[in-house]
Amino acid sequence: MTFPVKLTANITSHSGSFSRNLVLNKGLTILLGPNGSGKTHILRGLKNSFGAHANGKKVRFLSAGRMGMLEQFRSDFDGQRGTPRYDQASFGSKGDSVRRHQTETISGDFQTLAERADILIKIQERLRKLFKRDLLIEWDAGNLKIQFSRLDIAAKPYSSGREASGLMQLVGILSALYDDEVGALLLDEPEVSLHPQLQAFLLKEIIGVAGHPLEGGNKKFVIIATHSTEMIQITHPDDLSSLVFCYDLSSEPVQIEAGAAELKNKKIQGLVARLGQEHKLSLFCQQPLLVEGPSDVMICSALSSRADMHLEAAGSQLLPVIGKGQMPIVAKLLRLLGKEPVSLVDADGITDGLELVNHFLSDCKAADIDASEHGFSTATEMASKIYSDFCALVKNRWTDISRLAENHPYWLNRKPEEEDLAKRRAAFCTLFATIDYDSSKPSIDHQWILMKNRISALLDLLEKSGLFILRRGSIESYYKKSDQLASIGKPSAAADEMEYISQLDKASLHNSYGDILRCIQFASKTEPICEAEALRDLLLAVVAPAHTRLKLGDSTQDLNVLARSLLGERSKIFDLSVKDDALVISITSSILKINGFPLTVSKDDDISKTIGLTLTNNA
Repeated sequence: MTFPVKLTANITSHSGSFSRNLVLNKGLTILLGPNGSGKTHILRGLKNSFGAHANGKKVRFLSAGRMGMLEQFRSDFDGQRGTPRYDQASFGSKGDSVRRHQTETISGDFQTLAERADILIKIQERLRKLFKRDLLIEWDAGNLKIQFSRLDIAAKPYSSGREASGLMQLVGILSALYDDEVGALLLDEPEVSLHPQLQAFLLKEIIGVAGHPLEGGNKKFVIIATHSTEMIQITHPDDLSSLVFCYDLSSEPVQIEAGAAELKNKKIQGLVARLGQEHKLSLFCQQPLLVEGPSDVMICSALSSRADMHLEAAGSQLLPVIGKGQMPIVAKLLRLLGKEPVSLVDADGITDGLELVNHFLSDCKAADIDASEHGFSTATEMASKIYSDFCALVKNRWTDISRLAENHPYWLNRKPEEEDLAKRRAAFCTLFATIDYDSSKPSIDHQWILMKNRISALLDLLEKSGLFILRRGSIESYYKKSDQLASIGKPSAAADEMEYISQLDKASLHNSYGDILRCIQFASKTEPICEAEALRDLLLAVVAPAHTRLKLGDSTQDLNVLARSLLGERSKIFDLSVKDDALVISITSSILKINGFPLTVSKDDDISKTIGLTLTNNA
């Protein structure tokens, strides 16, 4: 029996009982996905799914909380002990060793070290040479005790309760890895407490034992769920088939089939060979945002932060793609992985040809529906017609727009052999930067206005498909502080612009960088955080009855007693008082950032309207 191995995870969750399928194409399989996407459920559900696949060996599952009961010796876990009980750390009794493979904490793996001298030697050697530590196993009144000693200084041995959490985690996982009685090892977040270099070391050790148990020796299936780029090694397109993408427990995980034709594509093979840290980060999000270079990353990051759009937290990731020609292939690869890429590109992404445009519009049903409203059977047909008409207009009517277009960086920085391209690029950007309808202008300008409207309709359609075109040119064309002409591609200019962005109010932000912000908003798929909105129901619950009691002549003390009876401890957020025959509501919390308080409400005010207006001003 060889790979692939098809497994079914039988899951019991808060949503009921169901199953999820996955395929092991290699010895190491990696589950990726955001928190709450079902990775741990799948790992646990696989425990009983290996059957004959494990060659009669044990199936070992180590949870993310694998320090387990050991933590009671490493912390004041209930706030009553004053100091941790370091020296009392224990790993169970001799009788516990029979259950060591079923134990989901590393206590079971330290039991293995007490049972298996050969595994202990392997780990001791690595601790001594790599970490200048030694590991001592001893029994104390029937309880397993572990001590460490420093080899680089003269010091007495000390309890495992005093050792670094990361080193304890590493020893436990290595013990499970080296255990040849285990045929399948399921690891939830192996990177916990490990710094990046230790993660890299652990991954190397995992790869060394990962394989099919039928190969003999210590080969075992290893399945990990991780949030760390250090635990992913992709050196060949086939490695992608060992990645399992979990997006939600309610849906099947996504895998690329081993040997898929797309993996043999030369461009994808070349891309995989160049995968960097940024590409790996994009594997952890559902909707990566592709941009053209470092300056784009810097500006988008600054705008996201200033506009409170929380791009990364919402499940996106900025991914610089060097070379516009790489955009389609990167987007294609990401779609194969079950992702929904969004692209932000310079204006030449449409003026120089339709390759990228067609990539986003093909098989986009929503775009086709929108195109049908403009009289086209498909979105790609609409794009082709508008593009060809635009090229013809530039060719035949360049002189009508040249006075303005020749001031654009696309024209000023043109290469002699790219004059036609420069005309299309500069004309396009001029349309969206300077040209608007004016009845006093001659009719010849009207042709350009009509073209602008047609292109705008196409750009709106493209944005719905996830492709955003910078209408003014490149990211530098939006700079307000830095020189738009001389700053192209300069990180220093982007840094200066970021400083300028940090000082803008939100209205100015949208006026200046609206095209970019629309893209970030689309990629983030999140609403701005507004603490005032979260407070609305609580505020109405206390103010409405207080306002009624105000009309009856209740005092400040009466109103606060009322608030306490209605909201309990939550009433401490508010302070109610009567001043000049009006109700005054103050926010007592120092951490809630809500404008408009203290709020004064007169007897004749409409409560809902007054509160609604106050809270709306916080949006």
